[in-house]
Amino acid sequence: MGRSVTVTGYGRASGTYDEATLRLAAVARAANPGDATARVTYAMGSMRDAVLRGGVQEHSLSTTNVTLSPVHDPWPTVVGYEATLGLAVKVNELAHIGTLLVTSVEAGGDGARVDGIEFTYRDPALMQSRARESAFRDARDKAEQFAGLAGQVLGEVRRIVEGGGVSPMTKGRAMALAADAGAPIDAGEGTLTAVVTVSWALGSAM
Repeated sequence: MGRSVTVTGYGRASGTYDEATLRLAAVARAANPGDATARVTYAMGSMRDAVLRGGVQEHSLSTTNVTLSPVHDPWPTVVGYEATLGLAVKVNELAHIGTLLVTSVEAGGDGARVDGIEFTYRDPALMQSRARESAFRDARDKAEQFAGLAGQVLGEVRRIVEGGGVSPMTKGRAMALAADAGAPIDAGEGTLTAVVTVSWALGSAM
């Protein structure tokens, strides 16, 4: 193999999130399973219609949770039944999130719930590529420094191993989004990190 230098580089790429998933839910209780199911279905149907009217496409909706369970008070006495339905709503227009939340909860009535918001990237592969490029530059800079200290120069790359994977990180800075209905939503800036180990051949300095 000859003389070589092997180093590990670390890189990151940061950017403001440009996509979000709203997690909505409807909950209903009734004396029997049929009524509980009917009530929760009506509430979720109203919430679903509201987000569709708000401009979300139907293919951006997915059911995430369906439950029907007895309510005990006290155990093991069954005093009713509780039904829940969950809906994930993918949103590309982040400025509309506040409006969608307000209108969907209003449409769902007393049983409407918001389970949270998850911000992501529409094209995570681009961010990952930038993080890997940063990691490789870091590795090359280190290798050049070591080679110089040894009085040698870098030759060809002999081996590249991505180590540690590419992982998302959150960052403190946030971007305020003015919602049409007044509820402000902050879409934070995220960071993807990458780790790469690279081996270079070493040649004698001229």
